[in-house]
Amino acid sequence: AHGLMIVIRLLIVALLIAVAALGLAWLFTGNRKYLGYMGRVLRFAIVFGFVAALLFVVERVVLR
Repeated sequence: AHGLMIVIRLLIVALLIAVAALGLAWLFTGNRKYLGYMGRVLRFAIVFGFVAALLFVVERVVLR
């Protein structure tokens, strides 16, 4: 379970870096496709966060 938290933290950091990089790419180029990629990354982040939270709750309830 402890290893899972490390993986989740690394993924969160990677997602934040990806969003920041895409945001900068869009600012510098003005190319709207980067906004589309950013939306996709953010949607993935929300879904991933929801799944991670669910797993965390299930783990707490089951492994008490």
